[in-house]
Amino acid sequence: MHGSEGVRGWWGRVAAAHPLIAEMATFGGLSFLIAALQYLLLTFLPELLFRTTGWGAVPAQYLHVSLGPIDTYVFDHPVTGDALGGLSYFVAFVLMLVISQGVNFPLQRNVTFRSRGNVWFQLGWYVVALVLITIACSLLMSLYVPVLQQHLDPTVYNLAVTVINGGVQLVIYFPVFKIIFPAETTAPTAPAAAEEREPVAA
Repeated sequence: MHGSEGVRGWWGRVAAAHPLIAEMATFGGLSFLIAALQYLLLTFLPELLFRTTGWGAVPAQYLHVSLGPIDTYVFDHPVTGDALGGLSYFVAFVLMLVISQGVNFPLQRNVTFRSRGNVWFQLGWYVVALVLITIACSLLMSLYVPVLQQHLDPTVYNLAVTVINGGVQLVIYFPVFKIIFPAETTAPTAPAAAEEREPVAA
């Protein structure tokens, strides 16, 4: 008990002295847990959808990009004959994203940034940021994922995709969340305000 109280006290002092560092550490820790959740979901969801639907035989290649040497799709999941391709994998990826970000939003808002702003306004901007960042990360994935699929075992492949994608998002999301979840500003309490207005006796 005393040990945990000591850790909490130490962390409280660190957070008070270095709030930005404390936020970054908390954000990183929670992001690691979310990445672990994403990995678990990507471990069984693609296989589940591949075996229970015919979506694995349907290509999922959306938003074609042709720019110089780059000729790919933002979402590039051709039919591969296994759970790592086709519409089944794309749907699994979307479900993973919705579930994990549904957990991430309240954790980051309430634990990391302790924001008390309008939740619906923040959720709206969170969704916009999520869509834009997902598109950017998916474009990046379309460049390296085919290489990983050729050389890695499916389990290692899912881990590599999770780590790379999570690392990129970790760098991007923190400054975005700082804007979406502004720090709570507290007005002085009534007694304190009264004391400030009270003239000092001579």
